[in-house]
Amino acid sequence: MCSFSDTVRSLAFSVLVSSASSIRPFSPVALDLFQAFLGILYSDTDAKFRNETLTNTKHMIERIRGAMAFLVRELDQVSFKLRQGDMTQQALHDEIKLLLAKHENFVGWYLQFLLGELTPTASYQRHITSLKAVNIILQSGIMDSSEAQAAQVPANSTVWPFKIDFFTSRSMRLLLDLLMDPFEDVRIGAAEILALAPRNRFASRTHESLSEGVEMLKLRTLNLSHQAAGQIPSQDSSWPGLDLLLDSITHAKDASRRTGRADYADGVARSYRILYGLQTSLEDKVALLEELVHDLEIKVEIARADLAKAVVEAPVHANFATLKYVRGLS
Repeated sequence: MCSFSDTVRSLAFSVLVSSASSIRPFSPVALDLFQAFLGILYSDTDAKFRNETLTNTKHMIERIRGAMAFLVRELDQVSFKLRQGDMTQQALHDEIKLLLAKHENFVGWYLQFLLGELTPTASYQRHITSLKAVNIILQSGIMDSSEAQAAQVPANSTVWPFKIDFFTSRSMRLLLDLLMDPFEDVRIGAAEILALAPRNRFASRTHESLSEGVEMLKLRTLNLSHQAAGQIPSQDSSWPGLDLLLDSITHAKDASRRTGRADYADGVARSYRILYGLQTSLEDKVALLEELVHDLEIKVEIARADLAKAVVEAPVHANFATLKYVRGLS
């Protein structure tokens, strides 16, 4: 997996994740190899190689899901025999419990690894590969079923024996920052994942612990101040509980106005699209559209009075892009 040849690296990963049975557990050595070398695989500069890596990643996730479901069932059966007084099962019980814990720890490590790859200073390759990997694991049904956007897993598939709370303050902040990334496919990937987040995750939760590791896991068994700049409403506005997203839009609009960059404008538009999608009533959606149109009218009036000033202080790229995206949801 650390060979100079990308073909060898890809085949090595494929061999490790392949199995005739989709519920066969990984060996501890294989899980250690994943932890040691996934960073190399995810940061490769060859797009074809990264696509092969993502295909193997999907197989890895599916097998881990099946293996953990199998291990939990086996552990329950052996535990029942132990409670019935069959002490010959003690060694097997300890072995299964240890292997299950190894898989649990790997899933916790993997989620934190993916978040680490989404830091603003990471390369494009790490960003886009990790975003796609995050999408794969979230679509595997690992999110808490109580969340409205949880993925639907086919009836003939295994299910995770635990659920995770992926959309923590840290992950939300990283994903919102990537909406302003220079690369369009990174912005698209971040927006797609944010679309899976439940509404209450867009509220500011500064008290939440940002600690690393398996604390993310929830085992079932364990239970701009100027109107012309288009400033969005404050936290006590018509959209309560969305202050994290509203603050992000405010900063994005300010950056877009100051720089005039098209990628920043697109980031503002994608943020508004998320905000529009989170509205729970037709009245709230209409109110948001009215604000967007009103903001655009103000900028048009500035352009009529002084075009040079409008170019600098009231660019309209983000407004038109926002209306285009919102129209696609209407």
